[in-house]
Amino acid sequence: MKKQKVTENIRITRDVSVPMRDGTILYADIYRPDDQEKYPVLLLRTPYNKSDAQTMNYAHPIWYAQNGYVVIVQDTRGRWESEGTFDPYRTEGQDGYDTVVWSAHLPDVEPKVGMYGFSYAGAVQLLTAAERPPYLKCIVPAMIGSDGYNGQVYKHGAFALALNLSWTLFVSQNEGFRRGKWEWLKEISFKTPTIHSFYHYLPLKDVPVVKEELTPFYKEWLEHNVRDEYWDRYSIRDYYEKITVPALHIGGWYDIFIDGTIENFQGIKKYANAVAANEQYLFITPWYHMPWSRFVGELDFGKDAGNRIDEIQLSWFNRWLKDEVNEWGHKKPVQYFLMGSNEWRESSQWPPPNTVNTNYYLHSSYKANSINGDGKLSIHPPENESPDIFVYHPSIPVPALGGRSGADPVLTPMGPKNQLPIEVRNDVLVYTSDILEEDVSVVGDIKVILYASTTAQDTDFVVKLIDVHPNGNAYNVAEGIIRASFRNSLERQEPVPASRVIKYEINAGAVANVFHKGHSIRLDITSSLFPTFDRNPNRLVKPGSATEADFIAATQTIYHDGRYPSHVVLPIVKE
Repeated sequence: MKKQKVTENIRITRDVSVPMRDGTILYADIYRPDDQEKYPVLLLRTPYNKSDAQTMNYAHPIWYAQNGYVVIVQDTRGRWESEGTFDPYRTEGQDGYDTVVWSAHLPDVEPKVGMYGFSYAGAVQLLTAAERPPYLKCIVPAMIGSDGYNGQVYKHGAFALALNLSWTLFVSQNEGFRRGKWEWLKEISFKTPTIHSFYHYLPLKDVPVVKEELTPFYKEWLEHNVRDEYWDRYSIRDYYEKITVPALHIGGWYDIFIDGTIENFQGIKKYANAVAANEQYLFITPWYHMPWSRFVGELDFGKDAGNRIDEIQLSWFNRWLKDEVNEWGHKKPVQYFLMGSNEWRESSQWPPPNTVNTNYYLHSSYKANSINGDGKLSIHPPENESPDIFVYHPSIPVPALGGRSGADPVLTPMGPKNQLPIEVRNDVLVYTSDILEEDVSVVGDIKVILYASTTAQDTDFVVKLIDVHPNGNAYNVAEGIIRASFRNSLERQEPVPASRVIKYEINAGAVANVFHKGHSIRLDITSSLFPTFDRNPNRLVKPGSATEADFIAATQTIYHDGRYPSHVVLPIVKE
Protein backbone atom coordinates (compact mmCIF):
# COMPACT_ATOMS: atom_id res chain seq x y z
CA MET A 1 0.00 0.00 0.00
CA LYS A 2 1.38 3.39 -0.97
CA LYS A 3 1.30 6.17 1.56
CA GLN A 4 -1.17 8.87 0.59
CA LYS A 5 0.63 11.90 -0.80
CA VAL A 6 -0.80 15.38 -0.66
CA THR A 7 0.71 18.05 -2.87
CA GLU A 8 -0.06 21.73 -3.27
CA ASN A 9 1.41 22.24 -6.74
CA ILE A 10 -1.06 21.36 -9.47
CA ARG A 11 -0.54 21.56 -13.23
CA ILE A 12 -3.69 22.44 -15.19
CA THR A 13 -4.07 21.85 -18.93
CA ARG A 14 -7.27 23.14 -20.49
CA ASP A 15 -9.22 22.25 -23.62
CA VAL A 16 -7.40 19.02 -24.37
CA SER A 17 -8.89 17.30 -27.42
CA VAL A 18 -10.26 13.77 -26.98
CA PRO A 19 -11.17 12.01 -30.26
CA MET A 20 -14.22 9.75 -30.33
CA ARG A 21 -14.55 6.70 -32.60
CA ASP A 22 -16.70 8.63 -35.11
CA GLY A 23 -14.19 11.51 -35.37
CA THR A 24 -16.04 13.90 -33.08
CA ILE A 25 -13.71 15.81 -30.78
CA LEU A 26 -14.67 16.28 -27.13
CA TYR A 27 -12.69 18.62 -24.91
CA ALA A 28 -11.43 18.15 -21.38
CA ASP A 29 -9.47 19.94 -18.68
CA ILE A 30 -6.75 17.98 -16.87
CA TYR A 31 -5.57 18.61 -13.32
CA ARG A 32 -2.52 16.72 -12.05
CA PRO A 33 0.18 17.01 -9.39
CA ASP A 34 3.09 18.93 -10.83
CA ASP A 35 5.73 16.23 -10.49
CA GLN A 36 7.05 13.21 -12.36
CA GLU A 37 5.10 10.50 -10.54
CA LYS A 38 2.32 8.45 -12.07
CA TYR A 39 -1.20 8.74 -10.62
CA PRO A 40 -4.52 7.02 -11.31
CA VAL A 41 -7.27 8.92 -13.09
CA LEU A 42 -10.56 10.37 -11.85
CA LEU A 43 -12.95 11.15 -14.70
CA LEU A 44 -15.98 13.44 -14.58
CA ARG A 45 -17.99 13.71 -17.79
CA THR A 46 -20.63 16.44 -17.54
CA PRO A 47 -23.03 18.34 -19.80
CA TYR A 48 -23.00 21.23 -17.31
CA ASN A 49 -19.64 22.86 -18.19
CA LYS A 50 -16.28 21.30 -17.42
CA SER A 51 -15.09 24.61 -15.98
CA ASP A 52 -17.68 24.25 -13.23
CA ALA A 53 -17.01 20.53 -12.61
CA GLN A 54 -20.19 20.17 -10.53
CA THR A 55 -18.60 22.18 -7.73
CA MET A 56 -22.01 23.02 -6.30
CA ASN A 57 -21.74 19.66 -4.54
CA TYR A 58 -18.14 18.47 -4.96
CA ALA A 59 -14.74 19.88 -4.09
CA HIS A 60 -12.89 21.48 -6.96
CA PRO A 61 -10.83 19.06 -9.10
CA ILE A 62 -7.72 20.72 -7.69
CA TRP A 63 -8.56 19.18 -4.29
CA TYR A 64 -8.67 15.67 -5.72
CA ALA A 65 -5.46 16.30 -7.66
CA GLN A 66 -3.78 17.47 -4.47
CA ASN A 67 -4.70 14.10 -2.98
CA GLY A 68 -2.83 12.19 -5.64
CA TYR A 69 -4.99 11.88 -8.76
CA VAL A 70 -4.99 13.01 -12.35
CA VAL A 71 -8.45 14.55 -12.64
CA ILE A 72 -10.04 14.83 -16.08
CA VAL A 73 -13.22 16.87 -16.50
CA GLN A 74 -14.83 16.62 -19.93
CA ASP A 75 -17.73 18.35 -21.65
CA THR A 76 -20.02 15.67 -23.04
CA ARG A 77 -20.92 15.56 -26.73
CA GLY A 78 -22.59 18.71 -28.00
CA ARG A 79 -22.11 20.66 -24.79
CA TRP A 80 -19.96 23.71 -24.08
CA GLU A 81 -16.56 23.22 -25.75
CA SER A 82 -17.17 19.75 -27.18
CA GLU A 83 -18.16 19.07 -30.77
CA GLY A 84 -21.27 17.22 -31.88
CA THR A 85 -24.99 17.43 -31.19
CA PHE A 86 -26.45 17.01 -27.73
CA ASP A 87 -28.94 14.15 -27.78
CA PRO A 88 -29.51 13.08 -24.16
CA TYR A 89 -27.91 9.73 -23.29
CA ARG A 90 -27.71 8.44 -26.86
CA THR A 91 -23.92 8.15 -27.16
CA GLU A 92 -22.81 8.46 -23.55
CA GLY A 93 -21.84 4.79 -23.22
CA GLN A 94 -19.60 4.78 -26.29
CA ASP A 95 -18.18 8.24 -25.60
CA GLY A 96 -17.47 7.19 -22.03
CA TYR A 97 -15.69 4.04 -23.21
CA ASP A 98 -13.52 6.01 -25.64
CA THR A 99 -12.65 8.61 -22.99
CA VAL A 100 -11.72 6.02 -20.37
CA VAL A 101 -9.37 4.25 -22.79
CA TRP A 102 -7.89 7.58 -23.93
CA SER A 103 -7.35 8.64 -20.31
CA ALA A 104 -5.55 5.45 -19.39
CA HIS A 105 -3.08 5.94 -22.26
CA LEU A 106 -2.03 9.44 -21.30
CA PRO A 107 1.67 9.75 -20.54
CA ASP A 108 2.59 9.74 -16.87
CA VAL A 109 -0.64 8.23 -15.58
CA GLU A 110 -1.23 4.93 -13.87
CA PRO A 111 -3.80 3.17 -16.11
CA LYS A 112 -6.56 2.91 -13.54
CA VAL A 113 -9.70 5.02 -13.94
CA GLY A 114 -12.51 5.88 -11.54
CA MET A 115 -15.55 8.03 -12.37
CA TYR A 116 -17.76 10.32 -10.32
CA GLY A 117 -20.55 12.85 -10.80
CA PHE A 118 -24.22 13.34 -9.98
CA SER A 119 -27.47 13.58 -11.93
CA TYR A 120 -26.77 13.29 -15.68
CA ALA A 121 -23.13 12.64 -14.85
CA GLY A 122 -24.29 9.70 -12.74
CA ALA A 123 -26.11 8.14 -15.68
CA VAL A 124 -23.01 8.69 -17.82
CA GLN A 125 -21.01 6.49 -15.43
CA LEU A 126 -23.48 3.61 -15.45
CA LEU A 127 -23.84 3.68 -19.24
CA THR A 128 -20.05 3.78 -19.57
CA ALA A 129 -19.60 0.89 -17.14
CA ALA A 130 -22.08 -1.17 -19.16
CA GLU A 131 -19.71 -0.87 -22.14
CA ARG A 132 -16.99 -2.51 -20.01
CA PRO A 133 -14.04 -0.32 -20.98
CA PRO A 134 -10.66 -1.67 -19.91
CA TYR A 135 -8.98 0.33 -17.12
CA LEU A 136 -12.29 1.42 -15.52
CA LYS A 137 -12.02 0.17 -11.94
CA CYS A 138 -14.90 1.83 -10.04
CA ILE A 139 -17.67 4.43 -10.23
CA VAL A 140 -19.65 6.68 -7.87
CA PRO A 141 -23.00 7.53 -9.54
CA ALA A 142 -24.99 9.97 -7.43
CA MET A 143 -28.61 11.14 -7.54
CA ILE A 144 -29.69 9.34 -10.71
CA GLY A 145 -32.61 7.09 -11.57
CA SER A 146 -32.92 3.72 -13.24
CA ASP A 147 -35.34 4.52 -16.06
CA GLY A 148 -35.75 7.70 -18.06
CA TYR A 149 -39.50 7.21 -18.36
CA ASN A 150 -40.73 6.10 -14.96
CA GLY A 151 -39.16 8.08 -12.16
CA GLN A 152 -37.63 10.77 -14.31
CA VAL A 153 -39.64 12.27 -17.16
CA TYR A 154 -42.84 10.60 -15.94
CA LYS A 155 -43.96 9.09 -12.67
CA HIS A 156 -46.61 6.39 -12.99
CA GLY A 157 -47.98 8.20 -16.04
CA ALA A 158 -47.83 11.78 -14.70
CA PHE A 159 -45.46 14.20 -16.44
CA ALA A 160 -42.75 15.55 -14.08
CA LEU A 161 -43.37 19.11 -15.18
CA ALA A 162 -41.16 21.12 -12.83
CA LEU A 163 -38.08 18.97 -13.36
CA ASN A 164 -38.49 18.63 -17.13
CA LEU A 165 -39.29 22.24 -17.95
CA SER A 166 -36.62 23.71 -15.68
CA TRP A 167 -33.98 21.29 -17.03
CA THR A 168 -34.99 22.04 -20.61
CA LEU A 169 -34.54 25.78 -20.06
CA PHE A 170 -31.20 25.21 -18.36
CA VAL A 171 -29.94 23.11 -21.28
CA SER A 172 -31.35 25.67 -23.74
CA GLN A 173 -29.05 28.43 -22.57
CA ASN A 174 -25.85 26.75 -23.69
CA GLU A 175 -27.55 25.52 -26.87
CA GLY A 176 -28.54 29.09 -27.72
CA PHE A 177 -25.02 30.29 -27.09
CA ARG A 178 -23.45 27.56 -29.25
CA ARG A 179 -25.75 28.36 -32.16
CA GLY A 180 -25.50 32.13 -31.93
CA LYS A 181 -29.19 32.55 -31.11
CA TRP A 182 -28.54 35.67 -29.05
CA GLU A 183 -32.13 36.90 -28.83
CA TRP A 184 -33.32 33.46 -27.75
CA LEU A 185 -30.50 33.24 -25.21
CA LYS A 186 -31.45 36.61 -23.79
CA GLU A 187 -35.11 35.63 -23.57
CA ILE A 188 -34.44 32.25 -21.95
CA SER A 189 -31.95 33.66 -19.44
CA PHE A 190 -34.32 36.47 -18.50
CA LYS A 191 -37.42 34.30 -18.17
CA THR A 192 -36.02 31.22 -16.44
CA PRO A 193 -36.24 32.84 -12.97
CA THR A 194 -39.95 33.43 -13.67
CA ILE A 195 -40.53 29.79 -14.59
CA HIS A 196 -43.42 29.45 -12.14
CA SER A 197 -45.63 31.38 -14.55
CA PHE A 198 -44.70 29.01 -17.38
CA TYR A 199 -45.77 25.97 -15.37
CA HIS A 200 -49.33 27.21 -15.91
CA TYR A 201 -48.95 27.67 -19.67
CA LEU A 202 -51.01 25.35 -21.86
CA PRO A 203 -50.58 23.43 -24.00
CA LEU A 204 -47.27 22.33 -22.55
CA LYS A 205 -45.85 21.50 -25.98
CA ASP A 206 -46.12 25.19 -26.93
CA VAL A 207 -44.55 26.88 -23.90
CA PRO A 208 -43.15 29.97 -25.68
CA VAL A 209 -39.79 30.08 -23.88
CA VAL A 210 -38.98 26.53 -25.06
CA LYS A 211 -37.29 26.60 -28.48
CA GLU A 212 -37.71 23.29 -30.30
CA GLU A 213 -34.63 23.88 -32.42
CA LEU A 214 -32.51 24.00 -29.25
CA THR A 215 -34.16 21.19 -27.28
CA PRO A 216 -36.20 18.93 -29.58
CA PHE A 217 -36.33 16.23 -26.90
CA TYR A 218 -38.84 18.23 -24.81
CA LYS A 219 -41.63 17.77 -27.36
CA GLU A 220 -40.55 14.19 -27.94
CA TRP A 221 -40.96 13.46 -24.24
CA LEU A 222 -44.46 14.91 -24.24
CA GLU A 223 -45.41 12.98 -27.36
CA HIS A 224 -44.16 9.65 -25.99
CA ASN A 225 -46.30 9.68 -22.87
CA VAL A 226 -46.39 5.88 -22.55
CA ARG A 227 -43.43 3.57 -21.96
CA ASP A 228 -42.70 2.65 -25.59
CA GLU A 229 -39.45 1.75 -27.38
CA TYR A 230 -38.46 5.43 -27.54
CA TRP A 231 -37.46 5.20 -23.87
CA ASP A 232 -35.12 2.23 -24.23
CA ARG A 233 -32.05 4.43 -24.64
CA TYR A 234 -32.91 6.18 -21.38
CA SER A 235 -33.12 2.92 -19.44
CA ILE A 236 -30.22 2.03 -17.16
CA ARG A 237 -31.96 -1.02 -15.72
CA ASP A 238 -31.52 -2.82 -19.05
CA TYR A 239 -27.73 -2.84 -18.55
CA TYR A 240 -27.35 -4.18 -15.02
CA GLU A 241 -25.90 -7.55 -16.02
CA LYS A 242 -23.23 -5.80 -18.10
CA ILE A 243 -21.82 -3.74 -15.22
CA THR A 244 -18.78 -5.40 -13.70
CA VAL A 245 -17.12 -2.70 -11.58
CA PRO A 246 -17.58 -1.70 -7.92
CA ALA A 247 -20.10 1.11 -7.54
CA LEU A 248 -20.99 3.44 -4.70
CA HIS A 249 -24.57 4.64 -5.30
CA ILE A 250 -25.38 7.94 -3.58
CA GLY A 251 -28.99 9.03 -3.07
CA GLY A 252 -31.08 11.50 -1.08
CA TRP A 253 -34.40 11.00 0.67
CA TYR A 254 -35.79 14.16 -0.94
CA ASP A 255 -34.26 13.55 -4.38
CA ILE A 256 -36.65 12.77 -7.21
CA PHE A 257 -34.40 9.87 -8.26
CA ILE A 258 -34.16 8.09 -4.90
CA ASP A 259 -36.19 5.04 -5.93
CA GLY A 260 -34.15 4.64 -9.10
CA THR A 261 -30.89 5.01 -7.19
CA ILE A 262 -31.93 2.17 -4.90
CA GLU A 263 -33.04 0.08 -7.89
CA ASN A 264 -29.64 0.56 -9.55
CA PHE A 265 -27.93 -0.75 -6.41
CA GLN A 266 -30.28 -3.70 -6.07
CA GLY A 267 -30.38 -4.49 -9.78
CA ILE A 268 -26.62 -4.69 -10.25
CA LYS A 269 -26.33 -6.83 -7.13
CA LYS A 270 -28.94 -9.17 -8.56
CA TYR A 271 -27.99 -9.40 -12.22
CA ALA A 272 -24.26 -8.63 -12.44
CA ASN A 273 -21.49 -11.15 -11.96
CA ALA A 274 -20.49 -12.19 -8.45
CA VAL A 275 -17.51 -9.82 -8.23
CA ALA A 276 -19.54 -6.74 -9.13
CA ALA A 277 -22.52 -7.87 -7.06
CA ASN A 278 -20.41 -8.10 -3.92
CA GLU A 279 -18.96 -4.62 -4.40
CA GLN A 280 -22.13 -2.56 -4.71
CA TYR A 281 -22.72 -0.03 -1.95
CA LEU A 282 -25.64 2.29 -1.22
CA PHE A 283 -25.24 5.57 0.67
CA ILE A 284 -28.48 7.48 1.30
CA THR A 285 -28.47 11.01 2.71
CA PRO A 286 -31.40 13.24 3.77
CA TRP A 287 -30.64 15.68 0.94
CA TYR A 288 -32.49 16.82 -2.12
CA HIS A 289 -30.94 17.02 -5.59
CA MET A 290 -28.77 20.04 -4.89
CA PRO A 291 -27.14 21.66 -3.05
CA TRP A 292 -26.08 19.05 -0.48
CA SER A 293 -26.24 20.21 3.11
CA ARG A 294 -27.55 19.43 6.61
CA PHE A 295 -30.17 22.11 5.89
CA VAL A 296 -32.87 20.66 3.64
CA GLY A 297 -36.05 22.63 2.98
CA GLU A 298 -37.29 23.88 6.34
CA LEU A 299 -35.43 21.33 8.47
CA ASP A 300 -31.93 21.05 9.93
CA PHE A 301 -30.90 17.39 10.04
CA GLY A 302 -27.91 18.07 12.27
CA LYS A 303 -24.14 18.04 11.93
CA ASP A 304 -24.00 14.38 10.91
CA ALA A 305 -25.96 15.27 7.77
CA GLY A 306 -23.32 17.67 6.51
CA ASN A 307 -21.75 17.19 3.09
CA ARG A 308 -18.70 14.95 3.47
CA ILE A 309 -19.01 13.26 0.09
CA ASP A 310 -15.53 14.32 -1.03
CA GLU A 311 -13.87 12.53 1.89
CA ILE A 312 -16.05 9.45 1.29
CA GLN A 313 -15.23 9.41 -2.42
CA LEU A 314 -11.53 9.87 -1.75
CA SER A 315 -11.55 6.85 0.56
CA TRP A 316 -13.49 4.87 -2.08
CA PHE A 317 -11.08 5.75 -4.86
CA ASN A 318 -8.08 5.03 -2.67
CA ARG A 319 -9.50 1.55 -2.08
CA TRP A 320 -9.99 0.66 -5.75
CA LEU A 321 -7.37 2.77 -7.52
CA LYS A 322 -4.54 2.69 -4.98
CA ASP A 323 -5.18 -0.64 -3.26
CA GLU A 324 -5.45 1.09 0.09
CA VAL A 325 -6.75 -1.04 2.94
CA ASN A 326 -9.49 1.07 4.51
CA GLU A 327 -13.05 0.96 5.81
CA TRP A 328 -14.51 -0.28 2.52
CA GLY A 329 -13.21 -3.71 3.37
CA HIS A 330 -15.66 -4.13 6.26
CA LYS A 331 -18.58 -1.77 5.66
CA LYS A 332 -22.06 -3.18 5.28
CA PRO A 333 -23.47 -2.58 1.80
CA VAL A 334 -26.15 -0.08 2.89
CA GLN A 335 -25.48 3.11 4.84
CA TYR A 336 -28.55 5.30 5.35
CA PHE A 337 -29.47 8.41 7.28
CA LEU A 338 -32.37 7.88 9.68
CA MET A 339 -34.32 11.13 9.69
CA GLY A 340 -35.91 12.10 12.98
CA SER A 341 -33.16 10.52 15.03
CA ASN A 342 -30.69 12.18 12.63
CA GLU A 343 -28.26 9.29 12.85
CA TRP A 344 -26.48 7.07 10.36
CA ARG A 345 -27.46 3.41 10.26
CA GLU A 346 -26.15 0.46 8.30
CA SER A 347 -27.73 -2.67 6.94
CA SER A 348 -26.86 -5.77 4.95
CA GLN A 349 -29.64 -4.97 2.49
CA TRP A 350 -32.45 -2.60 1.51
CA PRO A 351 -34.91 -2.59 3.05
CA PRO A 352 -33.35 -3.73 6.34
CA PRO A 353 -34.24 -7.30 7.28
CA ASN A 354 -35.77 -6.35 10.63
CA THR A 355 -38.79 -4.48 9.24
CA VAL A 356 -42.41 -5.56 9.52
CA ASN A 357 -44.97 -4.22 7.06
CA THR A 358 -47.79 -2.74 9.11
CA ASN A 359 -51.12 -1.54 7.74
CA TYR A 360 -52.46 1.81 8.91
CA TYR A 361 -56.09 2.11 7.82
CA LEU A 362 -58.09 5.16 6.80
CA HIS A 363 -61.09 6.13 8.95
CA SER A 364 -63.60 8.93 9.27
CA SER A 365 -67.03 9.18 10.87
CA TYR A 366 -68.06 12.54 9.40
CA LYS A 367 -65.61 13.65 6.70
CA ALA A 368 -61.85 13.75 6.28
CA ASN A 369 -61.74 16.93 4.20
CA SER A 370 -58.92 19.19 5.47
CA ILE A 371 -57.55 19.39 9.01
CA ASN A 372 -61.03 20.56 10.03
CA GLY A 373 -62.32 17.04 9.36
CA ASP A 374 -62.10 13.93 11.50
CA GLY A 375 -59.96 11.68 9.33
CA LYS A 376 -58.05 9.10 11.36
CA LEU A 377 -55.23 6.66 10.69
CA SER A 378 -54.97 3.51 12.80
CA ILE A 379 -53.87 -0.12 12.77
CA HIS A 380 -57.49 -1.24 13.23
CA PRO A 381 -59.30 -2.25 10.02
CA PRO A 382 -62.48 -0.29 9.20
CA GLU A 383 -65.96 -1.80 9.35
CA ASN A 384 -69.05 0.19 8.32
CA GLU A 385 -67.85 3.65 7.36
CA SER A 386 -69.02 6.11 4.74
CA PRO A 387 -66.54 7.13 2.04
CA ASP A 388 -64.90 10.54 1.81
CA ILE A 389 -65.61 12.75 -1.18
CA PHE A 390 -63.78 15.70 -2.69
CA VAL A 391 -63.80 17.56 -5.98
CA TYR A 392 -60.69 18.08 -8.05
CA HIS A 393 -60.66 20.78 -10.69
CA PRO A 394 -57.42 21.25 -12.66
CA SER A 395 -57.84 25.02 -12.79
CA ILE A 396 -57.21 25.19 -9.03
CA PRO A 397 -54.62 22.46 -8.39
CA VAL A 398 -53.19 21.73 -4.97
CA PRO A 399 -49.71 23.29 -4.90
CA ALA A 400 -46.70 21.17 -4.09
CA LEU A 401 -45.04 22.39 -0.93
CA GLY A 402 -41.57 20.90 -1.04
CA GLY A 403 -41.28 17.24 -1.93
CA ARG A 404 -39.26 15.19 -4.38
CA SER A 405 -38.73 17.27 -7.45
CA GLY A 406 -35.54 18.61 -8.97
CA ALA A 407 -33.21 20.08 -9.56
CA ASP A 408 -33.11 23.66 -8.18
CA PRO A 409 -35.03 24.46 -4.96
CA VAL A 410 -35.55 28.02 -6.17
CA LEU A 411 -37.30 26.84 -9.35
CA THR A 412 -38.87 23.52 -8.33
CA PRO A 413 -40.64 22.14 -5.22
CA MET A 414 -38.10 20.30 -3.09
CA GLY A 415 -37.48 19.19 0.46
CA PRO A 416 -39.48 19.05 3.72
CA LYS A 417 -41.94 21.88 4.24
CA ASN A 418 -44.88 22.50 6.52
CA GLN A 419 -47.99 21.18 4.76
CA LEU A 420 -50.59 23.06 6.84
CA PRO A 421 -51.16 25.74 4.17
CA ILE A 422 -52.61 23.10 1.83
CA GLU A 423 -54.22 20.93 4.51
CA VAL A 424 -56.80 23.63 5.13
CA ARG A 425 -58.27 22.89 1.68
CA ASN A 426 -61.36 20.71 1.33
CA ASP A 427 -59.87 19.01 -1.75
CA VAL A 428 -57.21 17.49 0.51
CA LEU A 429 -58.25 14.53 2.66
CA VAL A 430 -56.33 14.34 5.93
CA TYR A 431 -55.97 11.17 8.01
CA THR A 432 -53.98 11.46 11.26
CA SER A 433 -53.00 8.85 13.81
CA ASP A 434 -53.37 9.30 17.54
CA ILE A 435 -50.42 10.92 19.25
CA LEU A 436 -47.71 8.28 19.40
CA GLU A 437 -46.90 6.84 22.82
CA GLU A 438 -43.53 5.53 21.61
CA ASP A 439 -41.14 6.10 18.72
CA VAL A 440 -42.08 4.46 15.42
CA SER A 441 -39.21 3.90 12.98
CA VAL A 442 -40.38 3.58 9.39
CA VAL A 443 -37.60 2.29 7.14
CA GLY A 444 -38.36 0.91 3.70
CA ASP A 445 -40.72 1.35 0.79
CA ILE A 446 -44.07 3.06 1.36
CA LYS A 447 -47.13 1.75 -0.46
CA VAL A 448 -50.71 2.99 -0.32
CA ILE A 449 -53.63 0.73 -1.20
CA LEU A 450 -56.42 3.04 -2.23
CA TYR A 451 -59.97 2.08 -3.15
CA ALA A 452 -61.37 4.97 -5.12
CA SER A 453 -63.83 5.98 -7.79
CA THR A 454 -64.00 9.01 -10.03
CA THR A 455 -66.53 10.58 -12.36
CA ALA A 456 -63.78 11.33 -14.89
CA GLN A 457 -62.37 9.16 -17.69
CA ASP A 458 -58.92 9.87 -16.31
CA THR A 459 -57.58 11.55 -13.19
CA ASP A 460 -54.70 11.48 -10.71
CA PHE A 461 -54.49 10.30 -7.13
CA VAL A 462 -51.75 11.73 -4.92
CA VAL A 463 -50.69 10.45 -1.50
CA LYS A 464 -48.33 12.06 0.96
CA LEU A 465 -46.85 10.63 4.18
CA ILE A 466 -46.39 13.31 6.82
CA ASP A 467 -44.71 13.65 10.22
CA VAL A 468 -46.88 15.82 12.49
CA HIS A 469 -44.83 17.55 15.19
CA PRO A 470 -46.18 18.40 18.67
CA ASN A 471 -46.58 22.08 17.67
CA GLY A 472 -48.86 21.06 14.79
CA ASN A 473 -46.36 21.58 11.99
CA ALA A 474 -46.72 18.82 9.41
CA TYR A 475 -43.62 17.93 7.39
CA ASN A 476 -43.76 15.79 4.26
CA VAL A 477 -41.71 12.60 4.38
CA ALA A 478 -42.71 10.82 1.15
CA GLU A 479 -45.12 11.24 -1.73
CA GLY A 480 -46.58 9.26 -4.60
CA ILE A 481 -48.83 9.74 -7.60
CA ILE A 482 -50.65 7.52 -10.07
CA ARG A 483 -52.39 8.56 -13.27
CA ALA A 484 -55.52 6.43 -13.21
CA SER A 485 -55.38 5.53 -16.90
CA PHE A 486 -51.98 3.86 -16.23
CA ARG A 487 -53.28 1.76 -13.33
CA ASN A 488 -52.69 -1.53 -15.17
CA SER A 489 -49.68 -0.75 -17.35
CA LEU A 490 -47.16 1.93 -18.23
CA GLU A 491 -47.25 0.77 -21.87
CA ARG A 492 -50.86 1.73 -22.51
CA GLN A 493 -53.63 3.94 -21.16
CA GLU A 494 -57.10 2.73 -20.31
CA PRO A 495 -60.09 4.98 -19.58
CA VAL A 496 -61.43 4.74 -16.04
CA PRO A 497 -64.93 3.26 -15.79
CA ALA A 498 -67.12 6.04 -14.42
CA SER A 499 -67.89 5.76 -10.71
CA ARG A 500 -66.55 2.21 -10.44
CA VAL A 501 -64.54 1.38 -7.32
CA ILE A 502 -60.99 0.53 -8.37
CA LYS A 503 -58.07 -0.64 -6.29
CA TYR A 504 -54.96 1.48 -6.82
CA GLU A 505 -51.49 0.59 -5.57
CA ILE A 506 -49.52 3.79 -5.20
CA ASN A 507 -45.78 3.71 -4.59
CA ALA A 508 -44.78 6.58 -2.32
CA GLY A 509 -41.11 5.67 -2.43
CA ALA A 510 -38.43 4.73 0.06
CA VAL A 511 -37.96 6.48 3.40
CA ALA A 512 -36.12 6.17 6.70
CA ASN A 513 -37.80 8.29 9.35
CA VAL A 514 -38.48 8.07 13.08
CA PHE A 515 -41.91 9.34 14.04
CA HIS A 516 -41.12 10.31 17.62
CA LYS A 517 -43.19 9.84 20.73
CA GLY A 518 -45.54 12.83 20.92
CA HIS A 519 -45.71 13.11 17.11
CA SER A 520 -48.43 11.72 14.81
CA ILE A 521 -48.37 9.90 11.49
CA ARG A 522 -50.50 11.46 8.77
CA LEU A 523 -51.59 10.56 5.26
CA ASP A 524 -52.90 13.23 2.88
CA ILE A 525 -54.84 12.28 -0.26
CA THR A 526 -55.68 14.60 -3.12
CA SER A 527 -55.56 14.68 -6.94
CA SER A 528 -52.81 17.13 -7.85
CA LEU A 529 -49.25 17.95 -6.91
CA PHE A 530 -48.51 20.99 -9.02
CA PRO A 531 -46.09 21.87 -10.55
CA THR A 532 -44.12 18.78 -9.55
CA PHE A 533 -46.47 17.03 -11.96
CA ASP A 534 -48.70 18.36 -14.71
CA ARG A 535 -52.38 18.95 -14.09
CA ASN A 536 -54.56 16.09 -15.23
CA PRO A 537 -57.48 17.65 -17.17
CA ASN A 538 -59.64 14.65 -16.13
CA ARG A 539 -59.82 13.62 -19.76
CA LEU A 540 -57.76 11.14 -21.76
CA VAL A 541 -55.54 13.76 -23.41
CA LYS A 542 -51.79 13.70 -23.94
CA PRO A 543 -50.04 15.96 -21.42
CA GLY A 544 -48.46 18.07 -24.15
CA SER A 545 -51.79 18.80 -25.85
CA ALA A 546 -54.15 19.51 -22.94
CA THR A 547 -55.58 23.02 -22.71
CA GLU A 548 -57.98 24.77 -20.37
CA ALA A 549 -60.76 23.80 -22.76
CA ASP A 550 -60.19 20.18 -21.75
CA PHE A 551 -60.59 20.86 -18.05
CA ILE A 552 -63.54 19.30 -16.27
CA ALA A 553 -64.24 18.76 -12.60
CA ALA A 554 -63.92 15.26 -11.17
CA THR A 555 -65.72 14.03 -8.10
CA GLN A 556 -63.41 11.67 -6.23
CA THR A 557 -64.63 9.13 -3.70
CA ILE A 558 -62.23 7.39 -1.32
CA TYR A 559 -63.57 4.24 0.34
CA HIS A 560 -62.58 2.85 3.72
CA ASP A 561 -64.86 0.09 4.96
CA GLY A 562 -64.82 -3.65 5.46
CA ARG A 563 -65.03 -4.35 1.74
CA TYR A 564 -62.69 -1.56 0.62
CA PRO A 565 -60.10 -1.11 3.42
CA SER A 566 -57.90 1.66 2.08
CA HIS A 567 -54.60 1.79 3.95
CA VAL A 568 -50.94 2.76 3.90
CA VAL A 569 -48.33 0.04 4.37
CA LEU A 570 -45.54 1.20 6.68
CA PRO A 571 -42.34 -0.89 7.04
CA ILE A 572 -41.71 -0.54 10.78
CA VAL A 573 -38.38 -1.52 12.27
CA LYS A 574 -38.60 -4.02 15.08
CA GLU A 575 -35.51 -3.72 17.28
